[in-house]
Amino acid sequence: MTAAIFYRYLAYITLGCFALFGLLYLVFLPIRQHWPLTLITLSAFVLLCLGLFWSGSATVNSTNKGAFNGLILGSVFGKMVLAVGLLYMYQRIWKPDNEWFVAIFLFSYLVYTIFEVWFMTKLARQS
Repeated sequence: MTAAIFYRYLAYITLGCFALFGLLYLVFLPIRQHWPLTLITLSAFVLLCLGLFWSGSATVNSTNKGAFNGLILGSVFGKMVLAVGLLYMYQRIWKPDNEWFVAIFLFSYLVYTIFEVWFMTKLARQS
């Protein structure tokens, strides 16, 4: 997978998420207060995907065949820690009135996890 293709799909996914959340904020008022979490979450996942792509590109052709697998295991653990930490900090700092922020986060988590699996599989197959 080339960097241009990766960037294109990352842009499509991110713009799609922004559009969907923007529409939801217009239609469904209880989640409107959670726009800071949306920005933080999407930014964090974009940065995580960028880091994984470049790390994956570097390790997929490494002489150490365990490096790519280690990267995947580290990313799974790191993303879980990021998820728990992000939700905890959001709840402590912003003190939301409802729990819709969890649905926003989980949707973003699911979308970007599917994208990660897709591009990491593409990277692994091209080696």
